[in-house]
Amino acid sequence: MKKTHHLFGLLLVVTFVAYGCSGGAKTEKLVVISNKDSIAYEWVKYMDSAQWKKTYNYQMMAIRDTLWLLHPDGFWYSTDGRSWQKSSLTDVVDNQAFLDYIEFKGAVYGLGRFSGNIERYNFSTAIHSTTDFSKWSITAKQSQLLERFFYHPFVFKDKIWIIGGEDKNGSYSDIWSSDDAIQWVKEGENLPFGKRSGSQVVSFKNKLYLLDSDVWVSDDALHWQLLIPEILPGQQLFGYKSLVYDDKIWLLGCNRNGLFSNQVLYSEDGKTWKTQDAPWLPRGGVAAAFFKGKLFMTGGKYGGTPDHTEFRYDNDLWVMERTIEKK
Repeated sequence: MKKTHHLFGLLLVVTFVAYGCSGGAKTEKLVVISNKDSIAYEWVKYMDSAQWKKTYNYQMMAIRDTLWLLHPDGFWYSTDGRSWQKSSLTDVVDNQAFLDYIEFKGAVYGLGRFSGNIERYNFSTAIHSTTDFSKWSITAKQSQLLERFFYHPFVFKDKIWIIGGEDKNGSYSDIWSSDDAIQWVKEGENLPFGKRSGSQVVSFKNKLYLLDSDVWVSDDALHWQLLIPEILPGQQLFGYKSLVYDDKIWLLGCNRNGLFSNQVLYSEDGKTWKTQDAPWLPRGGVAAAFFKGKLFMTGGKYGGTPDHTEFRYDNDLWVMERTIEKK
């Protein structure tokens, strides 16, 4: 066993390298202990190389007692995060770099279909849904879904909401809602944070937090106030996955000023952010979800920078959980 210790103020980081999990593959653990709140977290590698193809920009969802991976080559599912099976569901959204799936009222909805790239593409407003997770139903061949992309829908007050996004004409600063994924109503425009593309919204401590490089907060999805102008001063963030775990907002796989890092960001209030050095390789565009008390992460992309021009894609599977509470 190898240990390394780094002490930065009140943060103690301890790295362990051991063997275990599937097929004797190396398992790396990172324990981060804050002396202030006496909480520890540990990253464990479940798989070096999973059954799904190495790629990025797809989704993971925890639905009832099952963890689902909404991969472009097909959907995979697991009840324990270790043993996975491929389902009969296919990727009806097509390019999840542009559009998302969302869980809503006991079903998973595919909001539209996008094929191609930002220069040449085909867009369909068809809505697909599944409740039995064995086949898709066409909820609507055509809907009032906005013909936009690069937005992340969220559920709030029994509706699906969309903020901004963009199309060939540019980006937008409005907000729309739907109670059936088919009919959409504009709830507001000229929102105070301006035109937005790629922002993520999480529900946290009875408020909505809109996350980009900055953070905005709202009680009703219509009225927003700036919480902080920069999550990390002087750094533009994008490409991360945001989610809530253990009463904290977590950002996984951040691109910072054009460079990817393996540092995870987390906050207890959306205002003050701390960093955690994770043991996985730097990447962005990861898939992640909270499932049975643990945070699961897989996939991602790294490269395209002057010091690493070639791209690397990943399909390792990592899990983080709260493991130690100091006495």
